[in-house]
Amino acid sequence: MKQFIFLLFFCNMLHAQWSPVQTFDSVSPIDFIIDFDFISEQQGFLISYGNNTNTFYRTIDGGITWDSTTSVDGYFSSIVMATDSIIYAAGNLNMTPFATNNNQSKQLYRSLDAGQTWSQHGIFNTSGLLQKDCMVFQNDSTGFVSCIEGMYYTNNYGNNWSILNDSTGRFPVILDSEVAAFYNSYVSLTDVNSFSIQTNNLSVNGAGNVEHASSYGDTLIRNNHCEDAWGNSYYALTVSELSGNTNVFLFLDNYISDVAINPSGIYAINQRPLRSMDGGQSFFKQDCTLPSDSTLSFTRLDFIDNNIAYAIARNLSGSLFKLLKTTNAGGITSNYITQPLQNVGLTNAADELSLQVHPNPSHGKIHLTWNNIQAEHLEIRTMHGALVYAESIENMSATDIDISELPRGIYFIQIGTHMQRVILD
Repeated sequence: MKQFIFLLFFCNMLHAQWSPVQTFDSVSPIDFIIDFDFISEQQGFLISYGNNTNTFYRTIDGGITWDSTTSVDGYFSSIVMATDSIIYAAGNLNMTPFATNNNQSKQLYRSLDAGQTWSQHGIFNTSGLLQKDCMVFQNDSTGFVSCIEGMYYTNNYGNNWSILNDSTGRFPVILDSEVAAFYNSYVSLTDVNSFSIQTNNLSVNGAGNVEHASSYGDTLIRNNHCEDAWGNSYYALTVSELSGNTNVFLFLDNYISDVAINPSGIYAINQRPLRSMDGGQSFFKQDCTLPSDSTLSFTRLDFIDNNIAYAIARNLSGSLFKLLKTTNAGGITSNYITQPLQNVGLTNAADELSLQVHPNPSHGKIHLTWNNIQAEHLEIRTMHGALVYAESIENMSATDIDISELPRGIYFIQIGTHMQRVILD
């Protein structure tokens, strides 16, 4: 059984590269952040979720202060700033994140006045929730929304939408003048002028569902859920060119919550930011300035330019969120955690996790093993911090748990100060 990586946040103040901007906790109006987007170093929007309501917040001072603009019932998972005043948000009205009823209305909300007023468009005839990162915009009026049934296109600020293809899937990314949408191991490239479509198969060993995708120029980076010949689960980062050439450059044993690429490097969020400056042949862990938050878990990364980026991190023990910022692309360290090209396995024993979860993702039954952990209880919490399971584990080093009755989603298992994320399919 493969061991899973857990990246602890041992921060060095002398080499700190990420700095805290704002903390959101239970006493803050913003207590759970779904998505955020910055159009400049000073101006950004975020979506906060609570009690089946989404509230949109705006900042004009780099995230130090946030003002609410409007609230919408349901669950909105993606927000995009086309300009400093034109903002789009996609989601599902009257729906909770893990609802089983897939026949709810899928909406695009649009604001033309920096979030002061919003209009809604019920355009998506699709099952399930609209996923995070389901939207891209080439300019303020021309955009794409990708979902399981297909890719929708608008060139008039969302007033009218046309479906371009009925099998492109989700996660659209901009490739120069083209847009690509991912579905499993395929990439569909859409010429926005002629609406012609070609499909390139990304030949990846054991490729499964695409989790996250990003692009820069004609280069794609994506995160696949894969399995090897022995049934072990991995998350593989792959990179490919517009011509369809694909290179598998990294396997990780843990969940990758975001990916990004720009001239300063290739990035993956795997509990904390990882950065590659050699085309993905090796990655290093980035530093932070928060020594008291050893259980921070980064979940979202947004670059403003080559060096300035914002990130959302969650304190797993305190159930609070922090907005962090870097002005040097997260910095450079020598703490490499990965291996040469296409090797599978861990090379740094210090990064191996004392708490192991198998299988992950899971359909409900999980086997936990741990060592060198002093604790009396095991707890499982939701992404909101709600306790959903507790068990006494005194004098134990392993246990089997059935969480199949819980709603599908992401949960956090905690034993003492050790935590692991588990995905319930």
